[in-house]
This record gives sequence, C-alpha cells and structure tokens, in this order.
Amino acid sequence: MNLDIASILDQLRREHEQVANAASALKNLTSSRAEEKVLETLVQKQHLIEDAVVALENLARAQGKRRGRRPAWINEVTESRARRKS
Repeated sequence: MNLDIASILDQLRREHEQVANAASALKNLTSSRAEEKVLETLVQKQHLIEDAVVALENLARAQGKRRGRRPAWINEVTESRARRKS
C-alpha cells in the first residue's frame, strides 16, 4: 500500500471545503432541532478533518533524511555520558 501524503491532504482539503460550505449554508437555514443536530455533526466533522490535515502536514514535514549537524545540546549530553562511563 503506497501512501501518498500529498494526495491524501488534497482529498482532505476538498472534503473540508465541502463540509465548511454545507455547514455555512445550513447555518442560514436552521430552524428545527434536527437541522441543528446535522449542523453540529458537520461542524464536528470539520474539526476532525482540520486535525487530520494538521497531523498529515506535520508528518509530511518530518519525512526525509535530516541534514546538518546535530544540535549542540545532544552533543553535550553524549559527551557527558561518555565522560561518566570512563
């Protein structure tokens, strides 16, 4: 199974836009309790999609080989551990 994060993000963004449009259209029309319940469900789904988009964007950003030298604090910890062992 090949996961293409970019295509998943595109799908989620399209779905988010559709849900947001439906929620905003329903906000103007809500008059019954059933319609308000549908609106609440759409808003919850919208928040879940936003969370998924953020998580996938973070995952995409973290992929790939890291480059450059290690942060100084990691070197300090490693050196102090090596000194304690000897």
